[in-house]
Amino acid sequence: MKISLRKATQKDADLTFKIEQFSIMQYTNSLYETEKASYKSEFNHINIQIIEFAHKAIGYLEIEEKNHSFEIINILIHKDFQNQGFGKFLLEEIIKEAQTKLKGIELQVLKNNPKAKRFYENSGFQVYFETEFEFKMKFSHANRLFRN
Repeated sequence: MKISLRKATQKDADLTFKIEQFSIMQYTNSLYETEKASYKSEFNHINIQIIEFAHKAIGYLEIEEKNHSFEIINILIHKDFQNQGFGKFLLEEIIKEAQTKLKGIELQVLKNNPKAKRFYENSGFQVYFETEFEFKMKFSHANRLFRN
């Protein structure tokens, strides 16, 4: 699979909003109209990389590297490109980098998005905490070994 990543710039605010809108719209539809203006004005491109395939932006990766872990904030693929292995490929690359740097990986998944939760569980993540709206998950190398 030949995909590339490029560093996001402030000019990517509209693009990332559009990808987010169409990727998770069914889960957060009611929030978009009120958040669109504030999203654009508060957009911070520092930890965002645009996912490109065949020279076309198809999603974005937002990840923050901390002292002892990576926090995956978003892996969002435009709905027209979902279920084609792009998310899995990116997640595998993140896992490899975390292993190389001896860091953990954490993320949050909306409770009303069981597809994403299952995706991460199948990749070796497990829930360690939950709130009213989301599951907090950590990557476990051991969990991954037992799943495969």
